[in-house]
Amino acid sequence: MRVTQAGTWSMVRANLTSILAETRKTEEQAVTGLLVNRPSDAPELRVQVDALAASIADQSVYERNATGAMSTLDTMDSALARAHDAMTRAREIAVQMAGDTMTAEEREIAAQEVESLRATLLDAANTEYAGRYVFAGTAYDATPFDDAGTYSGTTDEPSTRVGENAWVATGRDGSSVFQGDIDVFAALADLQTALEGDDDAGVSAAIDDIDEGLDQLVAARGDVGNATNVAEDALSLSESLAAELQTRLDTIAGADPAETYTKLSELRSAYSTALQVAASGNKQSLFDLL
Repeated sequence: MRVTQAGTWSMVRANLTSILAETRKTEEQAVTGLLVNRPSDAPELRVQVDALAASIADQSVYERNATGAMSTLDTMDSALARAHDAMTRAREIAVQMAGDTMTAEEREIAAQEVESLRATLLDAANTEYAGRYVFAGTAYDATPFDDAGTYSGTTDEPSTRVGENAWVATGRDGSSVFQGDIDVFAALADLQTALEGDDDAGVSAAIDDIDEGLDQLVAARGDVGNATNVAEDALSLSESLAAELQTRLDTIAGADPAETYTKLSELRSAYSTALQVAASGNKQSLFDLL
């Protein structure tokens, strides 16, 4: 069959266009390191690639959430430690001041320290981290306790997702921590009042309430510690999963650098050769051919 000159140059143009398209595709693979950059590259692999990419993105979110939760929980633990220290010192004072051997003047001086300890306790309960009050429940934008120890937060607690089925509290209901079975602010206020009134029986009675308050704070620290463990485990799992998923993605869609650059060199050489052949066989400008 006789092929016309127009038909010949139509095939030449098609060949040049095909080589140029493949060259650009290979250049993109060399830059991104991926064999699959768009659905048309490998339709049969696109679903797997997209699913893996989405899962990797999820792990990144979980890692970020877990890291943030750990920082918040660490702040909460430090605040509870301060509160526990204040209550422990208040108990030491109560034990020391109980009994009829202490003078009214000595108890008055002790009352002043207890007042300071109560202020420390209140400050710990109003701890703030990254613009959020950690013992305010979900009402974390406002100070949870006023000077009288009245709670204005919520009993609901905020949380963040740190895994496929894992959530960690990023705030606590301050009323359950500081005013559960025992109101720790009231316990110290009662001790202060008893000391100021030189009330030996009142000072002795305050010890039991302080002990219960200490147990309450220890339990709260235990809850925070458990939440921290969950966040740490979730972070470790997300990091491992992200690495494994990335390996799978690289296996499916990753372009071998040596092969890619070899192919790119061959395509550029083929394109240059095709242009030379086209130019030598036709007087038209190359711009007419493309």
